Amino acid sequence: MQAENILAKNISAAGRKSSYDAACKRLLANKIILAWIMKSCLVEYKDCDVKEIAECYIEGEPQISSITVNPDESSNTEQITGMATEDATITEGTITYDIRFFATILSSTHQIRLFINLEAQNDFYPGYPIIKRGLYYCSRMISSQYGTEFSSSQYDQIKKVYSIWICMNPPENREIQSPATPSMRKI
Repeated sequence: MQAENILAKNISAAGRKSSYDAACKRLLANKIILAWIMKSCLVEYKDCDVKEIAECYIEGEPQISSITVNPDESSNTEQITGMATEDATITEGTITYDIRFFATILSSTHQIRLFINLEAQNDFYPGYPIIKRGLYYCSRMISSQYGTEFSSSQYDQIKKVYSIWICMNPPENREIQSPATPSMRKI
């Protein structure tokens, strides 16, 4: 069977190993998959068409210091070219985001820019509260805007941030019932 697009190639390459970090990041970095996640998780996109999100809102503006998430296919348009995935400070060290990118949405008067982080988590109980790690990531994305999105006391210029965590193999009591089918789907 011949793979028709980058998503199909990534799914084929991942095979049964899609929970592994690199393969999972390649799958999640596909614009159409991100669009479904954004539509399902972010209030700004709940009424948008998935194709519209993928084509119009993901990386709606040119990126500064962008890197490709999938180096094997650097010139395709299906994969995002997100923000730098490392965030380093002298006092707090370096954290590495799985996937971090810009998205835009039109409000009634202007375009709004969002900073979005997507994390794939294999271990549902890693020994620390995942929610607190997500809050820390959001805090770092906010503070990293100083000097680029706002300066001095221009706090009204801070852009909204999201950190979305996809947890593989959650315990049964944390599974979500899919409205489309009676079976359980893990998110």
